Amino acid sequence: MTAAPPLAQPVGRAEPAAPRTPGEAVALLAARRATGALHGPLGVLHLVDGQVAAAESSRAPGLADLLTGCGRIAPEAWAELLHRHGPQGRLAEVLVERQLLTRGELELGHLGTLFDAAYFVLADPAGGTWRFESDARHWLGTVALVDPARLGREVERRRRLLDGIWPWPQLDTAPVRPVEHSRRPSHRPPGRRRRELLDHADGRRTPADLARLLGRSGFGVTADVRRLAAAGLLDAPRHAAPTAIPPATAPGRPGGGLHRRVPGATLRSTPAPGFSVPGTPAPGTPDPAAAGAAPTAPTRSDRPPTTAAAHPLTVPDPDIALLTRVRDLLEARL
Repeated sequence: MTAAPPLAQPVGRAEPAAPRTPGEAVALLAARRATGALHGPLGVLHLVDGQVAAAESSRAPGLADLLTGCGRIAPEAWAELLHRHGPQGRLAEVLVERQLLTRGELELGHLGTLFDAAYFVLADPAGGTWRFESDARHWLGTVALVDPARLGREVERRRRLLDGIWPWPQLDTAPVRPVEHSRRPSHRPPGRRRRELLDHADGRRTPADLARLLGRSGFGVTADVRRLAAAGLLDAPRHAAPTAIPPATAPGRPGGGLHRRVPGATLRSTPAPGFSVPGTPAPGTPDPAAAGAAPTAPTRSDRPPTTAAAHPLTVPDPDIALLTRVRDLLEARL
């Protein structure tokens, strides 16, 4: 990975280590208040004075895709605007001047596509070659600037969210293949948004293709694809299996939250007295697996369980977390 040319260092001060990840490269450029474009395998980040001004990725629709896809601006009109005002970096200014977009609409669309593309650029696990093009400007112009540290936190939050839904990153780039109707689970069908994905999934389109086709966020489509796979509605790639993700715990607190659908569970992830969690042997009962007995086949689905299903008593529940904080506050005041 290559970044901006090294700045002159005072005598006696060690040269900073070369960045090993995209996040480290962005942090180094931010510290140097660099302006330019950081090109990577999955896209590019544009910086102005060390702040992220724009992001583009092949895995996420851009502002042009969303505006022309929904019919807000005709593709021919957009191409003309880009040709005339893009080289000067004035396209955003022209869109507002001609009342094609309000300032609020422009900022909302720009920030949405920036965070969307930046996730795929910065979360790419494959690495690859990176280069920094100094003083390069984005064709849209400066609409809003994002602190790189904030961007990094958001990328990490989204990564954890996807892993919590279904820890199988191969789904993010593979063609989306719905299972046959006869093999679909009998539970309630997905909502309108995910049904739309199933209707347009033809076994050839990837999540990025579906996002552009439907004019939706690349990350949002990726998350919905993982949800559909977790529900048993997609044929998942066969060359890898989901990786078990340890349940998240709050710092300084014992692990475990309460899954509201398991009667008799407690806040500390242990069954209430006299109650045994389904699928676990009662105290004093020999374990069938240890005794050599054949394990009981799952009754709901033959697919690997989701993270939530695999650890029903250790899934952080927002409602329980709130009640726990309220309880602690009341105890501190009594």
